[in-house]
Amino acid sequence: MNIAPTITKHYQDLNDAQRTIVAHLDGPLLVIAGPGSGKTYSIVLRALNLLLLGKALPRQLVLCTFTEKAAFEMRDRLATAARKVGYTGDLSELTVSTIHGFCNRILLQHRHRTNLGHGFDTLDELTQLLFIFEHFDEIIGPAENGFFLGRWKTRWTAIEGARGYFNKITEELVDPAQLIASADPFHVAIGHAYRRYERALLNANRTDFAHLQRLVYDLLSDPDTADAVTRDLRYVLVDEYQDTNYIQEQLLLKLTEKTRNLCVVGDEDQSLYRFRGATVRNILEFPQRMPGCKVVKLTTNYRSHRAIVERYDRWMASADWSNPHGPSFRYDKTIEADPAAAHPSYPAVIAIWGKDRRDEAARFADLVDFLKKNEVIADYSQVALLLHSVREEHSGPYLAALAAKGIPAFCPRARAYFEIPEVRDLVACFAVLFGWHGNGRGQVGGAVAELAAYVDDAIVQLGRRFGAPHPLADALQRWTGEIETPEKSETLDLRPADYFYRLLALDPFKTAVRNENTARNLAIFSQLLSIFQSYYHYTVVTHKNREFLRFHFFNSFLRLLYDGGINEYEDPDQPFPKGHVQVMTIHQAKGLEFPVVVVGSLSTQLSSPKQIDRDLTPFYHRPPFEPENRITLFDRMRLHYVAFSRPQKLLVLTAHETPKDHFAPIWEGLPQWPYVQKDLLAAQRFEARERMPVKKTYSFTGDLKIYETCPRQYQFFREYDFTPSRSAVIFFGLLVHQTIEEIHRIALDGKLDTLDEPRIRELFERTFRFLCLSDVRPIGDAAKEAAFTQVLNYFRQNRDEMRRVIQTEVDVSLEKDGYILAGKVDLLLGGDGKLELLDFKTSPRPKDSPELIAAYERQLCTYAHILERRHGKRVDRLMLYWTSEPRKEDALMVLPYDPKRVEEAGRYFDETVRRIQAREFVVTTPPEPAICRECDLRLLCHAEGIVGAGDMGRASNNSKTRPSRPLPSKTD
Repeated sequence: MNIAPTITKHYQDLNDAQRTIVAHLDGPLLVIAGPGSGKTYSIVLRALNLLLLGKALPRQLVLCTFTEKAAFEMRDRLATAARKVGYTGDLSELTVSTIHGFCNRILLQHRHRTNLGHGFDTLDELTQLLFIFEHFDEIIGPAENGFFLGRWKTRWTAIEGARGYFNKITEELVDPAQLIASADPFHVAIGHAYRRYERALLNANRTDFAHLQRLVYDLLSDPDTADAVTRDLRYVLVDEYQDTNYIQEQLLLKLTEKTRNLCVVGDEDQSLYRFRGATVRNILEFPQRMPGCKVVKLTTNYRSHRAIVERYDRWMASADWSNPHGPSFRYDKTIEADPAAAHPSYPAVIAIWGKDRRDEAARFADLVDFLKKNEVIADYSQVALLLHSVREEHSGPYLAALAAKGIPAFCPRARAYFEIPEVRDLVACFAVLFGWHGNGRGQVGGAVAELAAYVDDAIVQLGRRFGAPHPLADALQRWTGEIETPEKSETLDLRPADYFYRLLALDPFKTAVRNENTARNLAIFSQLLSIFQSYYHYTVVTHKNREFLRFHFFNSFLRLLYDGGINEYEDPDQPFPKGHVQVMTIHQAKGLEFPVVVVGSLSTQLSSPKQIDRDLTPFYHRPPFEPENRITLFDRMRLHYVAFSRPQKLLVLTAHETPKDHFAPIWEGLPQWPYVQKDLLAAQRFEARERMPVKKTYSFTGDLKIYETCPRQYQFFREYDFTPSRSAVIFFGLLVHQTIEEIHRIALDGKLDTLDEPRIRELFERTFRFLCLSDVRPIGDAAKEAAFTQVLNYFRQNRDEMRRVIQTEVDVSLEKDGYILAGKVDLLLGGDGKLELLDFKTSPRPKDSPELIAAYERQLCTYAHILERRHGKRVDRLMLYWTSEPRKEDALMVLPYDPKRVEEAGRYFDETVRRIQAREFVVTTPPEPAICRECDLRLLCHAEGIVGAGDMGRASNNSKTRPSRPLPSKTD
């Protein structure tokens, strides 16, 4: 077999199917991987084998998986395996990401070939809804005969409904012209709305997740661009292929059209994401899409007890998967337990049958208590309860039963964010501040009525605990008057987020942020406020916008969030906290394993979304696949197959109503708790495997500089992820920087001769327009012309040098022992075997600032440290370029290269990361007063005695101001 000797030496436990996967070199490969069969293990070793045999360099290899978390874990497993077999190549150049992440990376490199501008924004589920809301009149239009687009009665149902169609049209590559040409009025309406939506996205320099992929698909559809994108791509390996959609299939086929080196891995039995547009047909029809592909089946389960494997395998085979018109809807396979493992005799699959919901939940809690008291489990976190939904109405009885026995539970995705006491208090404070309470709110009904009841109760509870003379009550009274009193010509130089940071300096919030988990949940509130300010365009509070702000924040924004629910913070490094029974949805459990898994929702009526497909199927590029009357059963089987295959030692099925008929083959005949052989079960000891946290990434500007400035700022804005009230980015510097990058990208394309002053002006104006769409204060005409002069001077004086440009805006990273060091290099220059590093500054060259120059030098040395480790060669020159200097001899600063300084920079970064990871966030010496005056935390730090009153500056100023022209821009 074509397996590198070092892999053979260190991985002797590979089974025959795994060896076949690892040894596969060229051509398409389909891996059907049953639960617990070592698919990630096999993918990682195959990638490593390709590298060891010299079939590819790290940068020529792409590994895609379904979630970012899975991508991080795969990256770490690859690095661990590389160390084990002695591979010394630079794995930081290897791409391990989601398909969306890979598409984003391609777009960042080739954005100048699209209509997107620099700094484009990608909408997530929430901001996509808000974007459609923001452009509602433009995209959806007025209601006709009481219906929007002929289908939806209210604005929000129209927004949510249209969003689903927009995504599906994009993901299925539906031509809107065909919709518009249809005889069906709804097709015509949604086709026109889709075109208006696309136009609005383009004008706002935004994209969504579906269009992120569509943009890359369009790049790959152009032969010249496709060559540039795929030129250095040799192998693509894709995990969880059963959860891909049509456009992702087409993207992957186009990416590997020349090499045919596409390996897809998955399990059609675990296809769960039809509701997100995924289709199981991609994996079932892969052999037809890639003729001559090799098919390997991984069918040995190394995770679960034999009794569990045999039960769920027989159950899955009990359904009718036949297809009279083509390949079966399930690959023919039998999953078997590891023959070499011990499978002791005890009741490994049992049932709980309750008289009602409370009795069922009580029996579940009794089982958990039994397992812990008899030391069958060492920790409650070894037990996972899996449900179709974990909202309170579904998970509540179980959580109450556990609590009654003193058993802690962890259920962060119950969408119960607004039930967190401190969040309720914050909502109450904002309702008081902006007058959304009592008679001021007016009559409300429908969906807003639930929010109104919640807010009224929150205000009552807040008043009982923090009424006058409490400082919070006094502050709310003063600030309410401040908001209500501006005259017509006045504005408050305050945003809603500014009031959030004022509140943090008062109890109960001042005390609450001392608890790390609470602080992170409050950070989510700051993020939501930032989204609100951005999408509803509330930069400051004014006399004119007070009423609109109140209405939009509560009746629109908060109502949407409250109605949909938000999850609490989850620690990505400790997703399963010790001492807690894990309560999660089956979807959340995909890819995980636990010693004990309890599966509920056996009597729940599940349904599959069909209306969008019914409407759009005539416009798809493929005919229907699974019969509509069998889809719901297929989806139910696949969902619970995932659940039943999660446990290692004990599978428990629980219900208080008769399970759906299709569960009969696995449910009937099971021993019921507590009437099982308890002595055999009590004699077992279920060990839990420690989950290693993935390595974190740290950068010079995003981590080291912030930590150096103030450890407290780092703790709140980087560690807890609070969002500042205002953007700290400077428009002028971005305008110059981004226009120069556009010039460099054209030079890299070999089209330097197309650049002249009119073309540069065009690039400059385009960059300016897109920047004006961002949350950055724009500059006046004089500053704008000064920026253009800088760009033009740079181009004229460095045109010849641009032929030496190797890369621009280069993301570089280096894997260290305990973290990943990352950075972004403005420019790499080459030629004659040299490597030169250049960083741009848009301010004048400092005349007498040795500390500033030293800081910039340390930044360049850090980047040189990364590049030396990556390329194995020394950087020849470190350069700074001050673009505001009119003469090149003044603008270009060459710093003396000293290998010792480069190594010193690397050690300094190591030490800073050590302090961050040790959570050394105490401020021993306050920063410069100017830094504190501009910091959102200044009031909190003052309240805690970290800074004195003399450092408060802006906080003590009168916040009522007259309208003024934009402030002149600062320089970096």
